[in-house]
Amino acid sequence: MAGPGFRGHPTGPLLLLLPLLLPPQALSEGPLVFVAVVFRHGDRAPLASYPTDPHKEVASTLWPRGLGQLTGEGVRQQLELGRFLRSRYEAFLSPEYQREEVYIRSTDFDRTLESAQANLAGLFPEAAPGRSEATWKPIPVHTVPVAEDKLLRFPMRSCPRYHELLREATEATEYQTALEGWTDFLTRLENFTGLSLVGEPLRRAWKVLDTLICQQAHGLPLPSWASPDVLQTLARISALDIGAHVGPPRAAEKAQLTGGVLLDAILANFSRVQRLGLPLKMVMYSAHDSTLLALQGALGLYDGHTPPYAACLGFEFRKRLGDPEDDAGNATVSLFYRNDSAGLPLTLSLPGCPAPCPLGRFRQLTAPARPPAKGIPCHGSQKPATPAATTVPLLAGAVAVLAALSVGLGLLAWRPGCLRAWGGPV
Repeated sequence: MAGPGFRGHPTGPLLLLLPLLLPPQALSEGPLVFVAVVFRHGDRAPLASYPTDPHKEVASTLWPRGLGQLTGEGVRQQLELGRFLRSRYEAFLSPEYQREEVYIRSTDFDRTLESAQANLAGLFPEAAPGRSEATWKPIPVHTVPVAEDKLLRFPMRSCPRYHELLREATEATEYQTALEGWTDFLTRLENFTGLSLVGEPLRRAWKVLDTLICQQAHGLPLPSWASPDVLQTLARISALDIGAHVGPPRAAEKAQLTGGVLLDAILANFSRVQRLGLPLKMVMYSAHDSTLLALQGALGLYDGHTPPYAACLGFEFRKRLGDPEDDAGNATVSLFYRNDSAGLPLTLSLPGCPAPCPLGRFRQLTAPARPPAKGIPCHGSQKPATPAATTVPLLAGAVAVLAALSVGLGLLAWRPGCLRAWGGPV
C-alpha cells in the first residue's frame, strides 16, 4: 500500500481485516465540527545496525544526526502532509494558528517532535520555513516523558495479561507452522548478519529489514545476500509478528491494552468539546508506526501492511444530516487513511458501518476494543482489573477554556495501561 511519495517497509500477503475502500467523502457532506489525526513521523535513519553491516563503520557519516533521527526527506514528507491538511481543512481552520482551535501532542522522541513541527510548518503559513524573523511564529508541541506516556507509546513492559494474550497468539498452530517454515531462512540469515535469529523474538529479524530498507531508500548499496526475495520474506515475518500483537485471537482484548486507549481518548475528546461548547477543532498526534498499527487493530482495519513514513489516519466528526431523533446520535464519524502522497487518501469504513458512520453506532461497534470503565485488565486472568486513575490535565497553566479541555486531551493518558507489544516505537 505504500505509494511512491512515502517510503515504508515492503509488506507481505498476510491479510487480517481489510478496510472497505470507498470514494473520498466530500467535506460538504454535513458540517465538519471536529478532527483528530494520528500520523507517523517522517523518514528517519535506521534504528540500529547488525554485526556484518558493510556500512556500520561509516554510520556517523551516513547519518550525521544519529541513528533513529529524522532526515531531510522526513522533514519534507511532513511539510507536504501539513500542506495536505491545510488544503483539506482550509475552510474549517483559521488561516493562522489559534491555540484554542488546535492541540498537538507528540511522543517524547526527537523524530516525532520534529515531525510535528515540520507538519505544523506546512499547515500554518506563519510557522513555515523561510519566514522573516519578524513574521515567524513557532507553534507549541506538547509531550510527556516516555515512561509516563500511556496514550501514544506502545509498548509498555509490565502487563501480565498482554503477555498472556500474546503467548496465546504465538503458540497458535497457524503461527507456529509459519514460523517453522522460516527456520531455514532465519538460519541462513544468521550466517549473513552475525545475529542470533532462530528462536529469538521476531523483532530481531525486523530490525535487519529496517536497516536494509533505510539504507536502500537513501541509495546505499545492499549486501549481495539482501535480494528482493529476502526483503519480501523479512516483510512477511514482520507481518506475522504484528498480526500476533493486534489481530486474532482475542484482538479486542489486546486492543483494550493498546490502540483502544487512544481510540477512546479521541471519542472522549469529541464528546467533551461538544458537551462544553469548546472551540477546539483539531487534535494532532505525532507518533510511530506501532501507534498506527495498534489503532488500526482497535478499529478492525489492520490489513497486514506497515504504515509508511508520514502515513496519516484521520477521524472527521460531522453534524448528522439524518433524523436527529433516532438512537444513533446527532453526529457521524468518517475515517480516512493517507498512505500515498501521490494520490487521494483512502476513505475507510468501520466493519459493520459504511461511512459516514453514525456516532452512536461507531461507539457501539468499537466498545469491545476500548478500555472498560472499571479499568484496564492488566494484571492477568487471575487478578482483578486495575481501577482507573484520576485523569491528569496536560495543559496546566492554559487559559480557562483550555484548562477545561485539558482533562479531555489527557483522558486515559494516565490510566494504568501497560502492554508488551512488538518492541517499541519506530
